[in-house]
Amino acid sequence: MEVKGQTILDQIAEQTYAAETMTGKAGQAIDLDSLFASFATLAKRNDIGRAALVLDGGIEAGGSVFALEINAINLPLRYANQEKKLIYPEENYELQVYQVVDNPYISKSQLKIQKAASLSAYQDDPETVQQKMAAWFAEMVDLIQENQNLAEEADQETAAAAEKEGKQAKSE
Repeated sequence: MEVKGQTILDQIAEQTYAAETMTGKAGQAIDLDSLFASFATLAKRNDIGRAALVLDGGIEAGGSVFALEINAINLPLRYANQEKKLIYPEENYELQVYQVVDNPYISKSQLKIQKAASLSAYQDDPETVQQKMAAWFAEMVDLIQENQNLAEEADQETAAAAEKEGKQAKSE
């Protein structure tokens, strides 16, 4: 499925692309079935769009966002300024399906994005692509937990060192 660059740019600038948002809480099972069901509806539109599962208020509140986006390039749709620089209005673009994870512990940029498939490949075999997406999201959850544990250990070590330093200063 191809879309004219100008159509993509207009929808991003005006935020008129289809978007579905679900909410949840960390510590509960991530409801990928609902995310996939919402995304399947968007994929039928043959246009850019976004389905997102927002946990604990999303990245702005220190939580997470697990999203599936249909876009021409591997940037989140919210990156409107960068999209304007990379998408040429007169060109046609093949739409792709991207997986996006926003979390403070996922990377230094707090963002991971990966292409899952072309939109046409998703439409031809959604089950296989969804299995691939579920596996990648599971890897990202494991990475978040690992990085969060490392950060907590580092914080504990820093606090212990500060406490030890404080006791030494008092004894002098």
